[in-house]
Amino acid sequence: MACLALLLTLLFPSGSLPGEWTVREKPRPRLRALLIGCDEFVTQENTWPAADNNLKKIADVLMSDRRGYALIRSASSTVSSLDALEALADATFQNARPGDLSLLYFSTHGLLSESEYGATAALLLSDGREECAVTGGDLERILDRIPGRKMLILDACNSGAMIGKGLSGRAERVFFAGKDYRVLCSAGGSEASWYWQGKGSGLTGASYFAEVLAAGLSEGGDHAADINRDGNITLEEIYAFLLDNCAVSTPQVYPQQDRDFILFSYDPDKPVRMDRAVTDITFEDTLLTAGDSEAKFSFTMQRQAELYYQIIYHQDGVWQFDSAQQFLDGEQPDGTVLPGRKERTLVLSTPGEDLSGYAIIQLITREDGVTHYQGSRLLCVQPAEGEVRLAVETESAFTPGIGQEMPILVRHDVPCGLSVSILNAQGRVVRRLSYDAPSRPQQLTPEASTFYWNGALSSGAAAPPGLYRAQVQVRLGEKTYEAVSPPFQLMEREP
Repeated sequence: MACLALLLTLLFPSGSLPGEWTVREKPRPRLRALLIGCDEFVTQENTWPAADNNLKKIADVLMSDRRGYALIRSASSTVSSLDALEALADATFQNARPGDLSLLYFSTHGLLSESEYGATAALLLSDGREECAVTGGDLERILDRIPGRKMLILDACNSGAMIGKGLSGRAERVFFAGKDYRVLCSAGGSEASWYWQGKGSGLTGASYFAEVLAAGLSEGGDHAADINRDGNITLEEIYAFLLDNCAVSTPQVYPQQDRDFILFSYDPDKPVRMDRAVTDITFEDTLLTAGDSEAKFSFTMQRQAELYYQIIYHQDGVWQFDSAQQFLDGEQPDGTVLPGRKERTLVLSTPGEDLSGYAIIQLITREDGVTHYQGSRLLCVQPAEGEVRLAVETESAFTPGIGQEMPILVRHDVPCGLSVSILNAQGRVVRRLSYDAPSRPQQLTPEASTFYWNGALSSGAAAPPGLYRAQVQVRLGEKTYEAVSPPFQLMEREP
């Protein structure tokens, strides 16, 4: 009997009878967010109310995520020291467990310093009386203590330098590499990140990056970043949306081509209430040719409003915001545009003798005397003909298994469309990173474009260890130019 009792105890634990099964559900991941913005500074220009508005936009978006955030905490112009940041992060994420998601968003000034060892970026924390610079190492130390996955969104100048992207040379150190981190940056390491300021009210204005991010994720923008409309917006989807729609700077991401990480989730069957006046902005082509610089585009007006187009040209290495050209649409005598799908054409007249270059077309509405930024596109105008001095630079080796990616720096002396491929040792294309993609001004010296390979084949499978090269092609007129990098080594992944 004793043996039988023991056997029954093993088969049917205490409190359970035959026919009953105790199911232990896996704990659902919990989401928490800390949003930090700085508008008032000691050593830099004040940006009020842009960062404060950014926090409100991002908080509104996160609150509508159908997975539900357990906590969303905002701090606007109140964090001015590393100790204060650390205490706030500890308080926000103290209950995080493996599998949870901890999101940290910054809107502030970014700083870049360069030395013989490479470039280093920092974020400026300030309350208008005191301020300090927080490095990637500071942030990594704070976040490394938090269990689970970490999503870092950096809305600041030069922020891409923290993940070693968008630089002419090397970063002194690359931070946040590894399976627990996902990072979005508003600009490359050598670029400024811009704000806009509305007219008609002292409370309008935000960063272009936050505007585009919110439009891509939120119900108000019809979740426009969700390419396959499955209700889950992945890191790869939101990055592609940012790259298309954030014209004044070049957003950066880590890791590259992440199709699995879900940044935002919503119910695709639920009717949406769009609050933006202009949606679905689509350009026929953003790679133009000098002498035929007609920009054709379409969009949907959700309600009647005044609509302006603003063209900003890139000259002498900077965007010429002060000399922007502005046009009223004028569909109606009162300057408004009626609801519906619209098609428009604007002709670029690039200043100077060289008709090639870069331009931004912005769509701006005015409602009740207040201006609202609606969207923009970056246009690349390449020469009709000429020579292109192409060169490709890479590192000598990388190890994807520890989170490394291969940076590919493409030197070109004119704006152009770039096709970038990865070749194996036999010269076969194993991954195409871009096809005729318009270059953009990344403020690199000399002029260049950056690409990154995560070590995956076109199928998504990991490429085998071995030697690879990067191939770049540019077509101008009837000529095709090509450059190939020296071989680089893809190292064995860790087991």
